[in-house]
Amino acid sequence: MSKGNYQDQIQDIIGRIGGEIIRARGTARIFASVVGNILFVWSGACMLRQKLTFPLQWLLRRIAHKNQDSKSLQAAVFPADVARLITFLAAAVNEAHAKGDPGKGVNRGKSIKAFLENLDFGEIMEMAEGSDPYVIKAIEAFNEELWKYPAKVGSLVATVIAIMNILIKSSREILLPIEQAIGPDLLADMFLSLVKGLNGTETAKLINTVQEFIRRLHTGSLLLGKGGKPLMQSYLTDLLKEVLSELDPELVRKVRIIFAEDKLSIANAVSDSLTDNPDITLSNLASMGSMKSSAVKARSRRLRVYEEIGQAGLNAALSESMSDLDTYEIAELINSSCRVLNRIHRAKPDILNSLASGVVDSLSAEEVGKTVNWLIPDLVQALKPLAPAIMPVLIRGLCEMINPEAGFESTEQIKAMQTLRATLAQAAGGEK
Repeated sequence: MSKGNYQDQIQDIIGRIGGEIIRARGTARIFASVVGNILFVWSGACMLRQKLTFPLQWLLRRIAHKNQDSKSLQAAVFPADVARLITFLAAAVNEAHAKGDPGKGVNRGKSIKAFLENLDFGEIMEMAEGSDPYVIKAIEAFNEELWKYPAKVGSLVATVIAIMNILIKSSREILLPIEQAIGPDLLADMFLSLVKGLNGTETAKLINTVQEFIRRLHTGSLLLGKGGKPLMQSYLTDLLKEVLSELDPELVRKVRIIFAEDKLSIANAVSDSLTDNPDITLSNLASMGSMKSSAVKARSRRLRVYEEIGQAGLNAALSESMSDLDTYEIAELINSSCRVLNRIHRAKPDILNSLASGVVDSLSAEEVGKTVNWLIPDLVQALKPLAPAIMPVLIRGLCEMINPEAGFESTEQIKAMQTLRATLAQAAGGEK
């Protein structure tokens, strides 16, 4: 593009666009009608004004009722002028960038300063806070009038559905050329160049800034907290207490059940669809090996990172990690879990027996037996190569735990050992 006075060309194009808008059939008629109505009201009953405005009103009536034949011409001229306007605006900006210096934006700073100095954020805040009841009343009035016409609401919903379908079809049409005309290498080059073109240094700076923001927010919450509680915890506790106190427990229970039933409905719908399309199920089954292999490789590669770390750094990191690990809280978690289980057992002593019996009674002993008959031998055969390394340690550990020489701490252990000896002797055909 040849360089020149872009400002003059931009003004000329804006003028042509404005003229085309005014000459457009609908716009010209609206403009003529509005001006004619203003003149009619202004002239009123004054004969002098009527005579003065009569020629102009006659011209406006002609324009308002004129059947223009330049529609096809405007259809081509208007978009072309808009495109030229965008092009010249971009060229003018590029020319200014070539001559200027980003660091010397004196007017820019003055403009921002003037904007901030004359903008009263307090008034805006007061306006927003005071608008609450008025906005709510406006919405209530809107809803009251809208739902008087449920057919229109239904039409609105149908319109949303139509728009969604249009978006789906449009997305398909946008992606269709990629499927038909672009090869894998060109497609990968185009889209992966986005990753290659990212500035790694600036990305890291952004991540550092976000993390510093989070750290400062957390530190400030700790500094402003009271009674050993961070400020965020205090505010969030107050909010949740207020929210939960207003919730309907019965409605919460029903909705949780509804969500579970809806999840079941979705699972049934998917299963029914897959039953009618077994090829999809077979495709998923065929891809499972590759998927699991990729997942195993990814996890193995992450573990190798720990192998490649220097021993000194690994020791220091583990020492810090173990020193920060609160073993008391871990033990308390186990204690609390046991206390809860004991309370459940006291409330309903047969709960586990009932659940287990209900499941076992429904199991097929024949099918379970078949599974065990091939599963256990296969596992034993597969683990035999590891037996020399594993079994001696396990047997020695078991013997050490049941060895009476170490002394038993309770009569329950003595009774248990006696029962074990009697059972082993009976199984071996000996005496108790």
